[in-house]
Amino acid sequence: MITPTKEYYRELITSEYRLAPRFNDMIRKMVDYNCELDTFILKVVDMFDLETAHDDQLDIIGYCVGTSRDLDFEPTPLGRGDIICPTPEEMEKDSGDESVYTVYPTPTPVNMAESDFIKGYAPADIEDAPLITDSVFRTMIKARIVQNVWKGNVLELYEMWANLFPENLGIQIQDLQDMSYNIVLVGQYTGLMRELIMHGYIIPKPEGVRINALAFIDTSGMPIFAYNYNTLNYSGYKSHWLQVTKTEG
Repeated sequence: MITPTKEYYRELITSEYRLAPRFNDMIRKMVDYNCELDTFILKVVDMFDLETAHDDQLDIIGYCVGTSRDLDFEPTPLGRGDIICPTPEEMEKDSGDESVYTVYPTPTPVNMAESDFIKGYAPADIEDAPLITDSVFRTMIKARIVQNVWKGNVLELYEMWANLFPENLGIQIQDLQDMSYNIVLVGQYTGLMRELIMHGYIIPKPEGVRINALAFIDTSGMPIFAYNYNTLNYSGYKSHWLQVTKTEG
């Protein structure tokens, strides 16, 4: 939106006083303050645009819609992105053809003997890094808005989900018509986002409605196999086949 300048208002002066210099100067000074105030107000509106807001502005938007960076659960190390190193005793017990631990190969240090120090982030700097970044919190705010306005229509939820996540992160909903439904989330969701979803921060759930099953499936971007379907999420024989594994107990 473009705000009128003081010259815009000066040109509205009638012909009787248009050439009066003192009257023109008075009009300029009278409207100049209001013009600057209008410009400032528009800048405030832009600062609280959800797509561009950051830090404190995002926190205020989150407060307005009913969410916060302060979570009501403690994220697991997987959600925090921490790498847990096993103890020597645990590594001794780790025998067999394949290790139960994820191995992160590191390159051989170059000129290690001549190095007096190791460059990197100090531990204090690492601890100060926020768990809920602006990008994650922006998704949480959008999800909260969806929760506030969703009326329970499944088709509407698909559209809202498409606005929350990229195309390769999908959702499949099975409405059981008994005040409950099952949900399958397709794609490589981050560990933190998975935990936010499981703790009710992302998926809307009307009061009295039960989620029976919540599953995450990584299809490497491929649709799920289904007969007589040719859509983005379901397709024929060249798509991803779901494998069912039977467990004991």
